[in-house]
Amino acid sequence: MTFSGGCLCGSVRYRIDRKFLNAMHCYCSMCRKAHGTALSTHVMAKPSQVLWDRGRNDLIAYESSRQAYREFCPKCGTHILVHGQSGDDTLAIPAGTLDGAPPITIRGHIFVEELVPWHAISDDLPQHVGWPQGFGKTTN
Repeated sequence: MTFSGGCLCGSVRYRIDRKFLNAMHCYCSMCRKAHGTALSTHVMAKPSQVLWDRGRNDLIAYESSRQAYREFCPKCGTHILVHGQSGDDTLAIPAGTLDGAPPITIRGHIFVEELVPWHAISDDLPQHVGWPQGFGKTTN
């Protein structure tokens, strides 16, 4: 199955080639600043699963933390991609950049120690202080 997405102005377009979409809600301060919200929801994918229709080479990269990069559309500023943060080649794609309302399975909450007091987690999904065990640079 293929899920499509892109930036606000349409300069960047991508497709994710997967049978399903898994995502995590992240509460870290960098995600909050990058998205201007209490949390961000990112779909996880391997580089081979992301197909770029246009604009990949135009993205502007920002090193938001050591060896972690966020990439943005140079025309409209849409946050399109995060990589390097997990210590492997996993890509994190902001779920809000996907077209329509694709079926996304939220797997849990990460970096919950940084949860802002004006937002409450109201589900029973797993909550992790950092990366879930077996994923990323830190585990809880």
